[in-house]
Amino acid sequence: MDKRRILWWLLAGTGSTGLAVLAIFGIAVAVLGASFTGCQGTDEPALASTGPTPSAYALQSIPPERLRLYEQAGSKFDIDWSFLASIGAQECDNGACAGTNSSGCAGPMQIAYVRGSACSPGEGPTLWERYGVSAHPGHPPNINDPADAIYTAARILRADMGAPPTGGTYNEYRQAACHYYGACSDSTVSYADEVMARAVQYGFTGTGAPTPTSPPLSQPVSTSGCSASTFTPEAASSSQIVRVAESQLGQGEHPEGSQCTIYGPCEEWCSLFASWVWQHAGVPLPGSTATYGYSGSLYTWAREHGGRVLPPSATPAPGDAVFYGSGPSESAHVGIVQRVYPDGRITTIEGNYANHVARVGPFLPAHATSEGETAPIYGYAQPPSAVSQQTGRRSG
Repeated sequence: MDKRRILWWLLAGTGSTGLAVLAIFGIAVAVLGASFTGCQGTDEPALASTGPTPSAYALQSIPPERLRLYEQAGSKFDIDWSFLASIGAQECDNGACAGTNSSGCAGPMQIAYVRGSACSPGEGPTLWERYGVSAHPGHPPNINDPADAIYTAARILRADMGAPPTGGTYNEYRQAACHYYGACSDSTVSYADEVMARAVQYGFTGTGAPTPTSPPLSQPVSTSGCSASTFTPEAASSSQIVRVAESQLGQGEHPEGSQCTIYGPCEEWCSLFASWVWQHAGVPLPGSTATYGYSGSLYTWAREHGGRVLPPSATPAPGDAVFYGSGPSESAHVGIVQRVYPDGRITTIEGNYANHVARVGPFLPAHATSEGETAPIYGYAQPPSAVSQQTGRRSG
């Protein structure tokens, strides 16, 4: 992303209650892994988190060790950890991103590293040279070390990008995101809005923060000390896929019309939603949902990874992905089959349907366009972990 790093330097200078609780817990059990806070990892003593309590979504989507680093850096530099973590997700999807990119930024937080590069024009010291921090006493800072990179990014955001202390407002943190990127948005990404939407889902509660787009997953989940809150995901069964999809009905874009959701980048998001559902139901899709942004991605992935693809004349099963268009290479839309009726009609749950997650149908698959779908159904895909659970399915 050379363009945005050049922009950086041009612009950055400036009863029922009980049931509800059980429902939320059930969703958390379905999607969470283990979370650890305040445990050993860096050479510094553990710092208690001073920011918001991580939400179910944060615990599910941020690796436990990485979450601990965000929380500790937030405490050390007095910055909201949920905002810092969202920057990390935006820059590197909470991954390693080791090495230097073609623009001269490097490491998991993509910090300006090479003098005279697009990231750091001129001969003056880079951001890394000015603010580099070691999270390991007695060792020099290493931009490819996640702890050092996160600590340094926290320091840069506070000292150079205008991020407020923990407890700052939504708008103050949004402006800091603009500075970190070099602009609030450009023709390829709505950077600041994406960062803030994700931070809210992680647990950000600063003044002016909007209502999370997925209330069940935005619920705080307490952790303490070095003990782990461990949840074992169910296998990816048809019923589990449908339950996860149903939990998202009514969720949509924030702000309306922006294409920004919790399901991935700010872009057409029907496939981001479908892959998010499969992942949260236990389907072993590797990587982030952005990998599956094209509406035919799950069809191709299932076919190549032990799943099953079916023609439009087949009888699908609940939890299958349903694809609209003329084929995988000319795919227009994708949803999740919710229910199959004895007379052959189906009901689907689809993301990016009038900018929301919506239930569609029941309708006969051959009459999909009459129901308002953008194109006829060209096939279905069943994830590999569910294939063995379905027998006797008819395919035409």
